[in-house]
Amino acid sequence: MNVTGCISAWVNRHNGNLNMCKVSAKHTLASLMDQPRYDVQYSLDNKVYSFVSEGKKGRVIKKVQFDLMQEGIFNLGFGDWVGGDPGFNDLAITDNGDMEMVLSTVVGIAVEFLSKNTGVTIHLTGSTPVRTRLYRIIISNRYDEIKNDYSVWGYLNGRFYPFQKNINYEAFLISKLL
Repeated sequence: MNVTGCISAWVNRHNGNLNMCKVSAKHTLASLMDQPRYDVQYSLDNKVYSFVSEGKKGRVIKKVQFDLMQEGIFNLGFGDWVGGDPGFNDLAITDNGDMEMVLSTVVGIAVEFLSKNTGVTIHLTGSTPVRTRLYRIIISNRYDEIKNDYSVWGYLNGRFYPFQKNINYEAFLISKLL
């Protein structure tokens, strides 16, 4: 399914309340992988990933999970592993001194997920407004590199828009251009 189809599916899931925009520009995340990353383990279906954050507070297991929201759209959730379902706490503040390496690892996982699952879209939002802002800053800082390989959309006021820097989006859709 292409990005327009994914957005359409997402709109349908939300009772058609969102106005759909057509894909007008190409967008990519691969360059975010130039930072050091942790070694990652993953499930056979490539939907659950884990790694160990190592820092000033010791070793903390992190979990990244892709949950199907609608056909072709997967929500990316991540946090400290706690067991059970969903198995992670996305509100945890680990403060292990390795935030850049953790985020680089999560970006690497997202890139791998999109590469292994052709035509899907990742839905991304922070568990708090501060975390959503952090994701926006990361995307904005690398957007000129990202836009060549990935489509990036921001959700604001009930609608998805092609990503623009310095806009406080509530959520994001990211897909690899085919």
